[in-house]
Amino acid sequence: MTTEQATTLQEQWISACESIDIPYITRDTAARIFAIVYVHGGGEEEMVLNRKFTNDVKYIQRRFGIQGGCVPEAEFASLLQGYVRELEDYMHEHLHDESSIPEWAHRLMKERYGMKLHG
Repeated sequence: MTTEQATTLQEQWISACESIDIPYITRDTAARIFAIVYVHGGGEEEMVLNRKFTNDVKYIQRRFGIQGGCVPEAEFASLLQGYVRELEDYMHEHLHDESSIPEWAHRLMKERYGMKLHG
């Protein structure tokens, strides 16, 4: 299967899940992804050019109300705040270490998107 075919299949799967109102990504995973983007930035070329990642971001925005003019889902917002705090605390505690990113964040981005976080 080519990358383009895999991306098309992912987009179709997301659409199917949304049409029957079942989650494509768990609330917890979505909050972790957005916390990583918030704390470590989402503008890295590797993220912007990764269609699986950008498809997931668009889905999370729609599913949990993270768009202009929307009120975010309260449970999602609470989880997101907790993970943002955890990442920021970890970053400050490990400022002089080789990596200021916890293992779960590295693992999530590597396993789900094939990306390496820098920091």
